[in-house]
Amino acid sequence: MKAIAAIISFLYPFWPLTTLLGIKILVNNQRPFGHRVRSAMNAVFLGWLVWASFRLFLNWCGQQPALIMPKAVDQAWFLTMGSVFGGISILGLFSRWHKGWVRLAKVNHLEDLKSLAPEDFEEIVAKIFRSNGFKATLSGGQADHGVDLVVMNDQGERWIVQCKRYSGSVGEPVVRDLYGTLLHEEAQGAYLMTTGTFTKNAQEWAAGKPIILYDGDALIDLIRKIKL
Repeated sequence: MKAIAAIISFLYPFWPLTTLLGIKILVNNQRPFGHRVRSAMNAVFLGWLVWASFRLFLNWCGQQPALIMPKAVDQAWFLTMGSVFGGISILGLFSRWHKGWVRLAKVNHLEDLKSLAPEDFEEIVAKIFRSNGFKATLSGGQADHGVDLVVMNDQGERWIVQCKRYSGSVGEPVVRDLYGTLLHEEAQGAYLMTTGTFTKNAQEWAAGKPIILYDGDALIDLIRKIKL
């Protein structure tokens, strides 16, 4: 325990570098700005939580962390950073959770789904998976090879999800591309969710492969089951 505490104490002065996690995400221009801001805030807060647990461990061991700034300044900065980033992250999560349920409550027909913005449609799909016991994470769309969500089931399997807010039909080429992405991502399977329909060729090509297709009518059925 003392050896571990000594190592943590030695590394402790570097805790402000946690902000670099957020900066790295923020400057990633491949994702929408709003998504980058939320991800950056969450990353910094998670990093802060790690250092907070280290501080508690050092206190439990009766050892003081090494400091490169006055103790009062370090504590004030640490508490301020945790309060600001933690408050924003928690409020943001609650706000998105609340808006997600409000948005879901307004979806009663297929036309309601089709009228959603692409990012709102992805949030609805994520809500469907979470309501069915999956862990679902939005991944940023085109920046992630067309993967809109990554979901984990209770067996620990990782599946990718692609959302297509279409009015027409999804053809075989889209399913083929998704299968290629599935292999590239080394996922156990894939879901293709669309507000449109699937052509016969698309359905036949997906048959026997770890790809599950949900058309608009099937999505509405899932949403109605969640509301029951």
